[in-house]
Amino acid sequence: MYRFLLIAIALCFACPIVAIADEAKIDATAAQAATIKDGLLAIESSLPSIKANLDELRVGGQDISYPMVSYTVLQNFVGYSREEVDHGEMKRAVDQLSELQWIQRKLQSDISAALAGKCKFHAVPRWTGDTRPVIKGSSFIAPTTIPGKSGREMRPVFFNGYGHFGQVQDDIEKWPNYGTNIIQFEVGPWNVFPEEGKVNDPSAGLLKTLDRAQKAGVAVNLLLSPHYFPNWMFSKYPELKKHREYFLPMCLHAPESQELLKRYVKLVVGPIKDHPALNSICVSNEPRNVEEPCEYANVQFRAWLKDRHGDIATLNNLWGTSYAGFEDITVPNPFDEANAQNPMCRWAEFVRWNQEFFAQWHKMLSDAVHEVAPNLPTQAKVQCFTLGSAAELKCGNDAYLYGKIFDIDGNDGTNYYDFDKKEDYNSSFLENGIYYDLLRSVKDAPVFNSENHIIRDRDTRVVPAEHVRTALWQQAIHGQSATTIWVWQRAFNPTDDLYGNIMHRPACARAVGIVNCDLNRAAYEVTAIQQSPAQVYILHDTSALIYDKEECDRCMFRTYLALNFFGMKVGFITERQLEDGILPKGSVLCIPNAKHISNAAFNTLKKYKGHIVMLGSECLAYDEYNRPRSGSIKGEVIPFSRKDVWERDIYKALKPKLAAWKVCPKIMVVDAKGNAVWGVEWREAKTANGTVVNLCNYMNTPVTIKLLSNGKDVKAVDVLTGQKVSGLMTLKPLDVRLLKIKK
Repeated sequence: MYRFLLIAIALCFACPIVAIADEAKIDATAAQAATIKDGLLAIESSLPSIKANLDELRVGGQDISYPMVSYTVLQNFVGYSREEVDHGEMKRAVDQLSELQWIQRKLQSDISAALAGKCKFHAVPRWTGDTRPVIKGSSFIAPTTIPGKSGREMRPVFFNGYGHFGQVQDDIEKWPNYGTNIIQFEVGPWNVFPEEGKVNDPSAGLLKTLDRAQKAGVAVNLLLSPHYFPNWMFSKYPELKKHREYFLPMCLHAPESQELLKRYVKLVVGPIKDHPALNSICVSNEPRNVEEPCEYANVQFRAWLKDRHGDIATLNNLWGTSYAGFEDITVPNPFDEANAQNPMCRWAEFVRWNQEFFAQWHKMLSDAVHEVAPNLPTQAKVQCFTLGSAAELKCGNDAYLYGKIFDIDGNDGTNYYDFDKKEDYNSSFLENGIYYDLLRSVKDAPVFNSENHIIRDRDTRVVPAEHVRTALWQQAIHGQSATTIWVWQRAFNPTDDLYGNIMHRPACARAVGIVNCDLNRAAYEVTAIQQSPAQVYILHDTSALIYDKEECDRCMFRTYLALNFFGMKVGFITERQLEDGILPKGSVLCIPNAKHISNAAFNTLKKYKGHIVMLGSECLAYDEYNRPRSGSIKGEVIPFSRKDVWERDIYKALKPKLAAWKVCPKIMVVDAKGNAVWGVEWREAKTANGTVVNLCNYMNTPVTIKLLSNGKDVKAVDVLTGQKVSGLMTLKPLDVRLLKIKK
């Protein structure tokens, strides 16, 4: 009885105590909200005088592109930050206020210096918007003007902007002042064919948006999103509904789905095909062809095998099987990988067939675009990691086959800031580097990452603006001439993929505009680096990725990292290129623990006259059917097992060999004692006015370096600042420098 009385008394007092605590919390939150809003009001109150100063500088003949980026971020994010407070997102609001106050101080300081005549803002070439760019190598060549100046210049233009939904269209008129010049948005088949027999023509809305974009000088990449497939088609054709992985929901092999998509593409593209603001068409979003077997696929796979082998006896001999006929062979089920890879030869041939089928499926879409718009560039938004990872071979994506189809090296890639510091490096730059260089090796075209993930979804941590700048700059160095960043849309649900994106991060949004201005000012120098030839190559070998799996996969990535810090451009040669008789143009080829390669590729490789380095003791020892090879190719062997393949080990092993072969950059980057520096990537290229060198510190610690040419210190000029550089310089983590060494 006494025990229950104590409980009752406790309950009586509990509620008021909780209520008092809640009230205190509410009071604290309200006070914090008021403080944040006061800070935002102070920034907002300063904007009219800042704008008046900018107008004064503009009337005085200055191009105010750079300061307008900061002003526009302040102008818009003050309101966005108030929304954070209203939604109870106090941490985000505090972070944003801090960034906005920094931007305000920096802007006012820069303006004061300009008004006092102590500095002048750099002029930025801008695309005119009235003529669609022409593709030349890695570049979009287009007419440009400088605000306030007369005359036009045809030159490389870098396009940096955002995707992917309604907000990018709402903000079209704002993008020039944000420093950006391209957007991507989408339309899908279910928008055009909402029900059987009904067609919604989207052309009026698309043309209206394109007109606005042209007037603003903003390019548009239109994503056709075939994964938005009409539901009524599944009811009418039940065979279209198959178990599939990822976005594309319908059987790709069925003629009904293909015919609808071709009709859709022509209907959407036809009316807008000549609009100058339409930069290009993206025909698919993150495509993967992982589908349970269907009869259409079985028929196509059997026909492919028969064409490849001629008769079943030949196939059985190669596979080690005893099929009575081709009709007994079925497509492996990729959702049952253990059984799918038995026999392994069937899986290996399925991977190649699936790549060829998926390439042809994409060609169907690209051809449909070109049937109504022959000169309109096309691309696919292929997730980078599906192009070279052993684990993703089932997806059906092959860079070389896509290079034969598309005008642009399209992709969807990531580069995230390393908060945890578990690795030596400050970001996950490797994916951009290796796959951009792969794409550029199979197709001399602009890289267009149209879903650029530089900030993790739902991340609540403060991403340094320097990371965003360095990611975009280095992507350009590796061939990216256009990108739309994921994603310009605000969200307040912590489970939403849009939560935590760049539209909640003012300093990062400012960095995007600044780097786009920088790239367009230095377009000639950056393009020269993009177009410089690769000096060392790595074999990208599908057969090895199939049979050798992670042993090849891991070694390929680590070899790339090692070569990346030698100061030389890294290229790739793929198994399919070799099969087509294409040899690497560089003087060194690295075989990354690839034990298997097709006979056709091997026979071409025997003609290679350069130096071959084989990382692993059994490189090229087996053919595409896992049969031991009788012949061999001579090369320098570096024995590695999978567990000890690390980039620094590979670097040490390669260094004396490359030196003996006199394969090295003309400009060397060394430390104060003249020793090699790890973790600094540098690329060089010749221009009409001298050699340009791009430097990037990918380490988590500062690095002190100097540049040498023929063993002597180099004197250079910073392309962006005009600052003279000689002797030792310190690169902080994420620092990039573009230097020019005059003749």
